[in-house]
Amino acid sequence: MNQIYILYHGSFGELIAEHLAASEFADRIVGIYDLGVAYVSLDAPERDLPADLPLCAADLLLVLGILPKAGDLVPIIAENLGVKAVLWAIDDPNLIPEGKFSITEELKKKGIHLEFLEPLCALESSEHLEIQAFAARFGKPELIVHVNPKTKIIESVKVVRDTPCGSASKVAAKLVGMSYTDPKFEEQVLQLHDNECVAYMGPERPIMQEAGKLLLDALKAALNKAVT
Repeated sequence: MNQIYILYHGSFGELIAEHLAASEFADRIVGIYDLGVAYVSLDAPERDLPADLPLCAADLLLVLGILPKAGDLVPIIAENLGVKAVLWAIDDPNLIPEGKFSITEELKKKGIHLEFLEPLCALESSEHLEIQAFAARFGKPELIVHVNPKTKIIESVKVVRDTPCGSASKVAAKLVGMSYTDPKFEEQVLQLHDNECVAYMGPERPIMQEAGKLLLDALKAALNKAVT
């Protein structure tokens, strides 16, 4: 069973950390830390490690919403934790680490696998076992739907793979009783999603819209199986 350490900051990171901590993955989480560091020295980033940062053995480091300049601490923290892989969510373009290339190279030199996901709910599989173990339960949504063939009403929705933030399970609970033949059905589903999603939404990078489409596509696939 892979052990997970979570570095987070802000509402996006907090939402995912709370959802994972309340899930069946709770016993896999060995550390959760709010890394609110806003500046890191380029010459000696290790000096800017928070004194209260708890360190323990872990297999997977999950990075959620930390500030761009704090990214230089991740290779140091990852090495100290002894992790095999780092899964880094990019759900806000304003939070892309400034040293993304150098961070990637440094982790590679340390033998630590790194994957950036935009959005995190696009995660479906991985070549790395630690990330694959996470993706088996959280990432690209997967649903099973039961419908009433006469009334065209959704009777139940089972979440096989939830989004890391829990939006899929929250929306799924509200789908019961809805008619999937309603002309406004897709629009209603997307609105339900947007009410739960905290990913960035801007004309130049509509990440929330991309996440909504992933959920809608998962629902369509489940409905197609249910009615055939």
